[in-house]
Amino acid sequence: MSLKLKFVQLDVFTTTPYLGNPLAIVHIPEGVELSQTQKQRIALEFNLSETVFLHETSTKDAPVAIDIFTPTAELPFAGHPTIGTGWYLLSQPGVQTDTVTLKTKAGEIPVIRKGNGVSLQVPIDFKVHGSTKQDSLKDLQPRLADKDYKNGKGGAEAVASIVKGMTFVLLELSSEEALEKMQPFASGPCEKPADIGPWSGYMGLYAFFERADGVLRTRMFDGPLEDPATGSAASTLGGWLGKNRKGTGKWDIEIVQGVEMGRKSEISVQVEVGSDGEVDKIKLGGTAVDVMEGFVRV
Repeated sequence: MSLKLKFVQLDVFTTTPYLGNPLAIVHIPEGVELSQTQKQRIALEFNLSETVFLHETSTKDAPVAIDIFTPTAELPFAGHPTIGTGWYLLSQPGVQTDTVTLKTKAGEIPVIRKGNGVSLQVPIDFKVHGSTKQDSLKDLQPRLADKDYKNGKGGAEAVASIVKGMTFVLLELSSEEALEKMQPFASGPCEKPADIGPWSGYMGLYAFFERADGVLRTRMFDGPLEDPATGSAASTLGGWLGKNRKGTGKWDIEIVQGVEMGRKSEISVQVEVGSDGEVDKIKLGGTAVDVMEGFVRV
């Protein structure tokens, strides 16, 4: 006999349906267990950048356990699933509290209501690596010329990790037009820095351009895939900017991603840099909108 599980699908980092980054949330009733294989198959069926499995609990004010899956693997943490799930739980009818704690594989993460959206403190083990030449990556962008890269075609690019195992090449471009001309890659061509060490693992490309108004326009590529909104990459870029360009203090950074995909996403990052020049805290903020619901059979 098959099991029917409720699911909802949200668009995250937007208030407009069918923009932002889609997220499926599958409810797992208390006392029901799914195997890793079952969760992975469901995530592949949705085929979104991430699917969340939400473990329902009858214990009041207890942390809500969630599992985060891509179509191919489980993740300990990701930005848009935690923002989306936190917003979803706090937006339910009758909810009076302004805080919910999500229990992820990376630890417990309090999500706080903030206006129409939510905010959370990102679990970080932040590290800026040595700048690295990205010749292979740039060779695969035939529409971009030397002038389109802030550091030139032969220049080295920043590399930073938000936590061990999650690293991004931060490719700064010289115009919004250059950002628009970028194309996905046949494979992941990012060059790892020599000092990657224990931070080795996933590596993605986060291209960005800072507009005159201070807003950052970004695109995130993982080989042939482009992501409309990437909380972990946005947090990494915010941390790098705070440490390398802004200095001691608390800095609010606004990021717009997904425009070229037709899924504009608005991401807020707040970075706190201590007097020692190190990143102490990174907060991620955003909102969401629900677009569909139904049942998945297991």
